[in-house]
Amino acid sequence: MVFAGPGCNNCIGSCKIASAFPMRKFAFLLLLAAFSVAHAQDTLNADKKWIWSAGVESALPLGHFHDYSTIGLGASLQGEYKPGTRVGITLNFGFIEYFGNTVDRVKSPDFKYWPLMGGVKLYLTHSVYIHGKAGPGFGADRLGTSFWYGGGVGAILERALELELKYAGWKQNEVEGGGLGSGGAYSPGGAFGVHYSTVGLRLAYDF
Repeated sequence: MVFAGPGCNNCIGSCKIASAFPMRKFAFLLLLAAFSVAHAQDTLNADKKWIWSAGVESALPLGHFHDYSTIGLGASLQGEYKPGTRVGITLNFGFIEYFGNTVDRVKSPDFKYWPLMGGVKLYLTHSVYIHGKAGPGFGADRLGTSFWYGGGVGAILERALELELKYAGWKQNEVEGGGLGSGGAYSPGGAFGVHYSTVGLRLAYDF
């Protein structure tokens, strides 16, 4: 059985995507300000071999996924080993929940995942980096395990804070069985088995 979300009305979908632009612009300006602060300060992390961080995350579903969820919130732990001053090897484990959207009185279920991704950071300066990663995402409520990948650009700020603007994408597998969510959200002929993607922010404390 596959997911049958609310009807994919082109007008509604266009309005939703249009409403996302102010949030994307705000995220861009926030990251730009973070880069300015990071560039102006000399970070202590440049000399560390191991960096641990705990962070909170927010994510905005894009494209098709935006029809079924409007926002995701979560948290993550990350370890990083730096074999050199310009390269970091990362392992990130977290939890994120994308809250189900309601359209035409039909409620989509929440999407809950535990992504586990390894990655590589390339430092452009001591405090500004680009970050690529990939790995399995473990879904709750019969969402199954899917392959996740993503990338981001980030900055290490003052007071051991780190901010990363990041993209994540995954191929959602079909769900076995039905009956999850209210309003008959899981039923034949819908959205599971397609690609989902999000853009979001991670604010973390390094230690």
